[in-house]
Amino acid sequence: MSSHRILIVEDETKLLSHLSKTFADEGFSTFTCASFVELENLLKIPVKRFDVVILDRLLHGKDSAELINRMKEVLPEVKIMILSAINSASEKAALLDLGADDYLAKPFSSEELIARIRVLLRRNLPELKFGNVILNTEKRTAKVDGKEIPLQNKEFVLLRTLIRTPGKVFNKIFLYEHVWEMSTEVESNVVEATVNKLRRRLEDAGTNVSIKSMRNKGYWIEE
Repeated sequence: MSSHRILIVEDETKLLSHLSKTFADEGFSTFTCASFVELENLLKIPVKRFDVVILDRLLHGKDSAELINRMKEVLPEVKIMILSAINSASEKAALLDLGADDYLAKPFSSEELIARIRVLLRRNLPELKFGNVILNTEKRTAKVDGKEIPLQNKEFVLLRTLIRTPGKVFNKIFLYEHVWEMSTEVESNVVEATVNKLRRRLEDAGTNVSIKSMRNKGYWIEE
């Protein structure tokens, strides 16, 4: 059974009840919130820790996206899943840019929502495994076949980013902003240089995974 705590924010009473029961049946500890004001008050003095917030986009006509930044401030480790009746690429991109972690358009199946929540929760695991590489995100260590390999800070963050979603292509701009936490319009080879160093460290350690790249596309990791 899961010990994860989920806050479900939804103004449709029947859906709120259904989601609460569904996640409780899956072993989650569920908490509910039915309005913008209730969520706003909860975030003023957060007394509970939540692993995931399932957030309806519109709460009685109020845009819940206004509270995403506040949510991330007071619950920095929380994952936010947006539920919205608006199903467009621009809508999804805008909410992810605001800090949401995933987005699901209504109507949706409970099975898909549960599966996506489990994916979000795996991102919080202290250990990430891919091939014969194990990353400990708390100790910030990397091991290949049980042997620790030395990584500089940005090499570790880059490897962690790639391993969290194997096969996903990350372009240079995304990596520069999320690994180095900087944005620039100036051409820089810092991404290529760090990728090359990381590749060599992994190869020297005998890893069975590799970092791939494609010109004008980006970088990804695969076995």
